[in-house]
Amino acid sequence: MRTPRLLLEGLVAFAAKRGWQVLHFSPPSGADPEYLRRIKDSWDAVGIVEDCGVERSVPLPDGNLGVPFVCIDIDPAKAKSLVSGKGPRRIGFVNADSDLFAEIAAKELLRHDFTSYAYVSAYHRRHWSERRREVFRRAVEDVGGDFRSFDGARQYTGDSEVSRRLGKWLEALPKPCGLLAANDRIADLVISVANRHGIDIPDMLSVIGIDNDEVLCESMMPSLTSVQADFPRGGYLAGQLLAEMIDGRPAEPKFLTYGAQKLVQRLSTRRLMRQAPSVRSALDFIRRHAAEGISASDVLPILGGSRRHAEMRFKAGTGKSILEEIIDVRFEKLVELLEKRHIPLGMLAGMTGFTSENQLQRQFKARYGTTLSDYRKRLCRNLP
Repeated sequence: MRTPRLLLEGLVAFAAKRGWQVLHFSPPSGADPEYLRRIKDSWDAVGIVEDCGVERSVPLPDGNLGVPFVCIDIDPAKAKSLVSGKGPRRIGFVNADSDLFAEIAAKELLRHDFTSYAYVSAYHRRHWSERRREVFRRAVEDVGGDFRSFDGARQYTGDSEVSRRLGKWLEALPKPCGLLAANDRIADLVISVANRHGIDIPDMLSVIGIDNDEVLCESMMPSLTSVQADFPRGGYLAGQLLAEMIDGRPAEPKFLTYGAQKLVQRLSTRRLMRQAPSVRSALDFIRRHAAEGISASDVLPILGGSRRHAEMRFKAGTGKSILEEIIDVRFEKLVELLEKRHIPLGMLAGMTGFTSENQLQRQFKARYGTTLSDYRKRLCRNLP
């Protein structure tokens, strides 16, 4: 699943500086190559940005659109054909750094010295999926690892057929295995199929996705570790490139890239000591509800037994007390919210489970040695 909303967020942030109005269109299924030209003529547009990485992207028209045009995440081969045509072509390109995404995931998975490593491709042949597989394969084989790849999802149209073949493939993987999915949507399929086949995640199969679609990642069982793509940066760069062309620069088509912000760790890669299923359930409960103001007492029924023995079991499996885990998850969510500058600092305590703004300020200063305001300034210094 792509997250065009975040690309749009970055584009709108740049547009606000230029005084532009941004109109967002979702093309209908089967839109023809002249769709963009009709949009341009209908709205008297001075420039167009298209997200070419989604399944329902519009076929690009032949010839010059007559206004500057920026393609986000287009197949490099298609980009090459666009710039090789005759006549002036005011066109630019902003692509994700797929190599970096795969390298971040590989670094994390290779830390654990799995028996094998695996990659599951996107449903359809996508240039970014192919690139991520190649970079991940090379990283694994460079250290002498056993690499496997599943490409069957793009060969069969029926979801049940894909799931059946994927299930057999997952069962046959040498365990434990570290697996990278082409994106979060494919990771969701992998985790669902693994659960149906009784493959334990993360002890037998650790899974990483790409994009960090928060709603999707948090809804999986267990929650998904994912590489957070810097989509806002991609949208912002697209705006900058569009502005350059509107202003008469550059003379030649320009290619820019945006990268990843971080790896967001969740339970799909948290390889812990052997533990009772209740500890895994408690960790999942904490991740889902820590921001709602829960306490250790709310977690104890999941673990069962006396409070003392429940705390001992939890610490033996995680290295933390229940309360320490709750607080860590709250701060993790807090830092994510601090990146969103439109959210007032005064709202953060209520959104992350702290009892008051004063409590949050005190605990934050004790942990990070600075104030929320100063931390946000430093965190957002390099953001668009």
